[in-house]
Amino acid sequence: MGLIKSIAAEHLADVQGAVMRSVQTGRDLGGLTQELQERYGVTRRRAAFIAQDQNSKATVTRVRQQGFGITEAIWLHSHGSKHPRKSHVEADGKRYRISEGMYLDDVWTWPGREPNCRCVSRSIIPALDDGRYGP
Repeated sequence: MGLIKSIAAEHLADVQGAVMRSVQTGRDLGGLTQELQERYGVTRRRAAFIAQDQNSKATVTRVRQQGFGITEAIWLHSHGSKHPRKSHVEADGKRYRISEGMYLDDVWTWPGREPNCRCVSRSIIPALDDGRYGP
């Protein structure tokens, strides 16, 4: 996110959520470019650059996790919102499969995917898993 200087700092969490939604839907760079352009008033060229750069970074993280054999993570609620989603608060600390996400509010989702979601995850490294968060 350090490269995004043309978008106000208070919107960076929203941009991160948009990027994660793009990654989860198969790297829809066109849709992400249009969303950045419309929401933040940046030029199409700048929006396309941000979309490509951030999408690539997010994809690399997922590929790295898979490369290391990481298949599960722990959902971590940010506790940073005045109006948190009840389901996200209840998911805090629960284990989920990275390939599937977690079933919340009648949809499969991942931390940071939903609009204004600031949740994150912590990867479970199989060799170091102590079983604290269930099977």
